[in-house]
Amino acid sequence: MAKTGKTAIRQKLIKVSLLPITPLILGLTFFCLIILAYQQFMADKYYPRTFVGDINISFLTEGQAIRKLESKVDQRAKGQLQFVYPQVSFEVDLATSSAGLDYSALNQVFNLSQSENFLVSLQKQFQILFFTRQIYPQVKLSLDQQMNIIETTIKKGAKNAELIFDEITTAEGSSSARIQVKEGSEGLELDKEGLEQAAADYILSGKYSEALPVKSILPKVTSEHAQKAKKALEISVNTPVKLIFENSSRVIDAKQLLTLLDLEKGQSLLDKDKTYLYLAKLSQEIDREVQEGLFDFNTRTKRVTAFKPSRQGQKMNLDQTYRILENMLAADEIKTINLPVEIIKPKIETSDINSLGIKELLGRGISNFAGSIANRIYNVGLTASKINGVLIPPGEIFSFNQTVGDISAATGFKQAYVIKEGRTVLDDGGGVCQDSTTLFRAVLNAGLPVVKRTAHAYRVGYYEQGFPPGLDATVFYPSVDFQFKNDTSAHILIQAYTQGATLYVDLYGASDGRVSSLTQPIITNQIPPPPELRQDDPTLPKGTIKQVDWTAWGATVKFNRTVTKNGETLAQETWVSNYKPWQAVYLVGTQ
Repeated sequence: MAKTGKTAIRQKLIKVSLLPITPLILGLTFFCLIILAYQQFMADKYYPRTFVGDINISFLTEGQAIRKLESKVDQRAKGQLQFVYPQVSFEVDLATSSAGLDYSALNQVFNLSQSENFLVSLQKQFQILFFTRQIYPQVKLSLDQQMNIIETTIKKGAKNAELIFDEITTAEGSSSARIQVKEGSEGLELDKEGLEQAAADYILSGKYSEALPVKSILPKVTSEHAQKAKKALEISVNTPVKLIFENSSRVIDAKQLLTLLDLEKGQSLLDKDKTYLYLAKLSQEIDREVQEGLFDFNTRTKRVTAFKPSRQGQKMNLDQTYRILENMLAADEIKTINLPVEIIKPKIETSDINSLGIKELLGRGISNFAGSIANRIYNVGLTASKINGVLIPPGEIFSFNQTVGDISAATGFKQAYVIKEGRTVLDDGGGVCQDSTTLFRAVLNAGLPVVKRTAHAYRVGYYEQGFPPGLDATVFYPSVDFQFKNDTSAHILIQAYTQGATLYVDLYGASDGRVSSLTQPIITNQIPPPPELRQDDPTLPKGTIKQVDWTAWGATVKFNRTVTKNGETLAQETWVSNYKPWQAVYLVGTQ
């Protein structure tokens, strides 16, 4: 009986607690149904408080909104706008402007609204209760012709300020300068973008500003900038700029400074291009190329002497000088300037040559050039003089092309026969390869590492006078080079010279005990030369026949080099040269 009473009491309590919850659930359900119904109703319409300009498109579908806007725009596009400029009034006829709206922005906003999720859409609709949503479609207008007419009426060009410099000479012969500034003035032009915006504002909102939009045109030479230039010139009249380097000096007086001023750009008082030209001309009196010494090894005294001493170079820093001048004028301070000049030291000072460890001959290269024409002999000697006396520091790579430089008539070379594009022709520098070949042989004999070497395309008779084939190295400035490395602990000195029809290249340094041995070249794959080639030459008399090249067999030539030091092998190399067969070439006069 007691248990049944407790159960009855519990059931009554549950009923009592449910009574207030039921209306709440019903209310929330009803509210949600209203929201869902509203969302369904607004599914294809713009939110409340949505405007295009002053045109309300709230609760309208996209098509309804566009029709409403078209009606309003068409009405306003038939109007005329009055713009006022002091004492002048201008009329802009919208009827001739082809005014219209770009509805893509309107369509984009509508599509974005429909693509939003429920919570985002609900949040924006709540915000619209407090804030208006404004859409700004682009207004299309064609007002160029009308604006050009207005601009013709009001446009006024800017007037540049003028800097007047007069040099006055008194009766006594003294001179002074009178510097004046003739003030400039701003110009005026129509602000076309502003006028188009005013017309667009009217199309969208029915309102616009009647003040004619104009903008100022600044002169290229402002009065303010001209006054700064005047002040700098006035200071320089009494205290001109003085440029000093060592015992020489140069003065930039007011008259000279006037030619360097930039009156238009306004960023700096100095015209950069003009100032750099002035400084570059001044630097020609100061700049000096560094001169590397050329040296000679005396085999009797075992000492190195200089036959061309080294000399320091120097170069004026144009950028730094310009900045000093620019900052000086900006600070209204004229002063003496010590020109920034960089000192460039030679690789080897003449005074240091006998502390470089050069003691003995490391290797010698020999080649013969008997039968060469006079110009070829000249080029061989000239090239030898360019590499003679050159010092190579430890660890450095010697470049034949970099040392000899451009091979042309401009650098003193004469024309001699060379192979060019499959023909034997006269060209600048014929014979230079005699020197690169002889240097290659010296490097091989000295046991030094070769970095770059290219064999000739065919066997050249000059390089086989007393020597087997395969010991040549061709060069062609600047692409085909011969290079080797000084991997010894001391400097290496090159000495190149001719005796009769023989060229010698000696390499002096400090021997570290290395020994280089070459095997006798092995010749294989020999191919006989093709038939002779005869070429017309309009520079020779008719009937004259002159042989300029001789037959050469094609072949593959191979030899080995082994470099050892104290019983240890430092290098073991195989050198392979592939030569094409070559025919005899005759020039036939046609003159």
